[in-house]
Amino acid sequence: MTNANFDEYMAKKHPALQTERYVPVTVNVPDKYDLVGTVSELLAAMHAVDMETVEDDAVGAVERSPMVTDAWVCLTMAIEELAKDMGSVATFDLAPATSPQPNDPMGLYDATGKLYKAIESKNIEMALAHVKYMEEIARTYADPRSAAHDPLNLFELTEKLNGAIDVEDESQANDVLAELAEKVQDGMRRAKADQEFNENN
Repeated sequence: MTNANFDEYMAKKHPALQTERYVPVTVNVPDKYDLVGTVSELLAAMHAVDMETVEDDAVGAVERSPMVTDAWVCLTMAIEELAKDMGSVATFDLAPATSPQPNDPMGLYDATGKLYKAIESKNIEMALAHVKYMEEIARTYADPRSAAHDPLNLFELTEKLNGAIDVEDESQANDVLAELAEKVQDGMRRAKADQEFNENN
């Protein structure tokens, strides 16, 4: 790899990755907490997201990445275990870096943080409850008609409109069109409010 290609490949967008110091790590030391592995996984995850993102906000893309969040949580749990063995306490805020997550209407990030907290406190019943809740969220995300994908319920309204057209019910069609227009206006107001919130925070 030439120097030009190497410089082009290096991450230069996320502050934590803005470095020219790439160190090949080969260690053979006791590592009860897998600190070397978890640190490597976190940096690799951040680098991968940083290099793949096409949006201008590389920092936000890295911070919102489930892969990065997962690696960060694993590292913080390892450090907390190390601190306990050294007679100290190390605590971290495991919540996502940005809240609310704009692409997470069902709260999967929040549920993930709570799951890790339950595991950390060895509360198996609570952990299993969060796993069940996360399974329900995953099923919701997988359903294209769910609130996660169709928060304004446009799909159902479109079906009603098609039904009214099929039976040539002009009054019903007009009612559905009016409701659709109202939902679109509501969606545009929400989008504008979200944009203003993101710009001011």
